[in-house]
Amino acid sequence: MTNTLTEGDAVAAWGELETALPVSVQSPRRYYHPLAEAADTFVAEAQDSDRIFTGQPEFDAEMRGIGRGMLCMVQGYSHSGKTQWLLQLLRHNKTKRICLFIPDEPAPLVLSKLASVESNIPAKELEARIAINDQESIRLLKAIATDEFPNLAVFDQPLSAESMNGAYDEMCDVWGDEPQLVIVDYVDLVQVGDQVGSKFEFLKAFCSKRKVPLVALHQTSRSAGRDGQKMKIDSGNYGGETFATFVIGVRRLKAGLEAEREDLLPRVRKGSEQAADRLAEVEYDLRIHQYTMTVNLVKNKRPGGSLVDDIDMEIDQQSGRLYALNGELPSQFRDDARKLRERTMSPPPVEYTQESF
Repeated sequence: MTNTLTEGDAVAAWGELETALPVSVQSPRRYYHPLAEAADTFVAEAQDSDRIFTGQPEFDAEMRGIGRGMLCMVQGYSHSGKTQWLLQLLRHNKTKRICLFIPDEPAPLVLSKLASVESNIPAKELEARIAINDQESIRLLKAIATDEFPNLAVFDQPLSAESMNGAYDEMCDVWGDEPQLVIVDYVDLVQVGDQVGSKFEFLKAFCSKRKVPLVALHQTSRSAGRDGQKMKIDSGNYGGETFATFVIGVRRLKAGLEAEREDLLPRVRKGSEQAADRLAEVEYDLRIHQYTMTVNLVKNKRPGGSLVDDIDMEIDQQSGRLYALNGELPSQFRDDARKLRERTMSPPPVEYTQESF
């Protein structure tokens, strides 16, 4: 009698055979990877000479650079100094191939800020010179774009997943190589999902797939960052801290002092001597911290790396350049204090009378 093999029997037999085959000849693995592959990945990262350093010595000593596929979040309240910190990062990585995605700020404005910080010429003065067609200032502006930041690509279009991937691929063609850093300013402008967590999830997937360091500026929630409050790991408005390898906090002590002054004024008006004494201290501190911003390293997943507590920096009010204070008072405050002393200590004007002659 002839045995007839039906189609169903063939499918079942093949399934049994496939199950019995060694893993190496089955379908490609989706989840499992030998731990030895992690060793190779770690060696490659440890030997990576393209890690991105911030230019903040205290941070760089502990972070040891932002590596490929790593996400660094820079968080702070509105007008807390995030842009000033970003400009410092760009100045410290002038020759790197950088894609800067900044939908709410046109490229000419980005360049003007960079030019002022780089040249240390006050922004108003530089603009005024260019407005009257001062050729030296125009040459300076163009030289900064072409010579100082030759590999900075600024994208000020709406930030969708399609545009971000498309711009990245374009720059690979322009440079003939991969970007070395991607910057997103700021996360809420990413047009992926409705929640902050989903936007960060996309950014983390992007930098992991592209094997590129990514720095994302993020504005904290109104409650977490107001009044100059110290940045914490949970200040990032739900989700970003989960995906980040590093979290850097930026704040202005000035904001907290201004809030305290508003609280003290009603008590001073009611005659409280204690409030009046404290108000005098607050007013003095405000004169100092109108020139400062404070940064700290809130999260650091680098093995053996530590967190870094508050570091005060001086912001040049005219150019936006940052200076390390190292425990000293801001130079602009010292200049103000000197001018005030000169005014108060100057001799009174001479009053001439008839007898003087």
